[in-house]
Amino acid sequence: MKVTSHELLPWTEAAFDTFFSSQERRAHAYMLAGHSGLGKTIFAQQLAKSLLCQEEEKHACGQCQSCRLFESGSHPDLHVLQCEKRMVEIEDLFAIYAPRYLEDENKRKKRKKPSAIIAIDQVRRVIPDINTRPHLSACRLILINTAEDLNINAANSLLKSLEEPPSDSYFILISHDPCRLLPTLRSRCNWIDFRPPDKQQAMHWLSTQLADQVDISQLLDRASGIPLRALKIANGTRHSDERQVTQQMLQLAHRQIDPTSAAAVMIKTGELKSILETIQLWLSRLIRLKISSQNTTLPKKEGDKPLIDLGNRLNFRQLYAFLDKVSKSKQLAGGPLDPLLALEDDLISWQAMFSK
Repeated sequence: MKVTSHELLPWTEAAFDTFFSSQERRAHAYMLAGHSGLGKTIFAQQLAKSLLCQEEEKHACGQCQSCRLFESGSHPDLHVLQCEKRMVEIEDLFAIYAPRYLEDENKRKKRKKPSAIIAIDQVRRVIPDINTRPHLSACRLILINTAEDLNINAANSLLKSLEEPPSDSYFILISHDPCRLLPTLRSRCNWIDFRPPDKQQAMHWLSTQLADQVDISQLLDRASGIPLRALKIANGTRHSDERQVTQQMLQLAHRQIDPTSAAAVMIKTGELKSILETIQLWLSRLIRLKISSQNTTLPKKEGDKPLIDLGNRLNFRQLYAFLDKVSKSKQLAGGPLDPLLALEDDLISWQAMFSK
């Protein structure tokens, strides 16, 4: 079964209900914040469709002119800002709306690869549109996907609109890493926090998406309790990255490879941010295995032994300190730092924790 954008994920339904139950005191700007893989984009699509629906019910009717235009990617009252790179790599509904506000084509052609930032020109292009009256619906929506892709100039330009919002407008900011945003930008938004669901709820949902023979509990543990990540792992899109990280980190710990070589191997697989995110997940799993290994009553899986042995060579303070370092590096990813050198620096710190 394939996840679609036409229905809310079960662990996000309560937040959706809360949003519409507070209609009289509804804010003008919302931050959908939480780890990637918790359903924020699907939530944002359903929220936008329902707010724009001409029936003005909690759930979009799917039949009115507004709903039909929304699904076709041509609703005049939905304005989407996202970086060119995200638009190219992720073919969802928002990617259909995004080209309207991309930078000038001549600027894009001069680049060797799609831009990973939302530039000030994109914000400047959308401002005239959000200051006009809604064309079809009762309101207009400005959706930023994802907000941490805003560069500093774009963020400051957007801030002016958030401080003095046009009437009948909603700003929806999706953020996988809100710590990277300007504090003033964060403070202008009402937050909707997305957290990993209860394990039983997540397992039940995954059981409707995957074949019966899959070990869902183990899969969810590998994904740090995040259901959509677990689904990606099951479909093989994250498995090879996780396997490579495990191999390189083990070899570094046993001094079978140097940090420079390990970084060169890893950086070939993708962007720095994605690699660091995989390392974060791997470290979280390592910490959980270290905790569980201290309980002699819990069964141990043979495949976990190399990681348990590795975790037992370090104390929790060291593991959490390194996890914090990787998290800080991830916040800086996409900035002026050289990705290879940034990754190499983290791997040098990792290897240094293991005595010769």
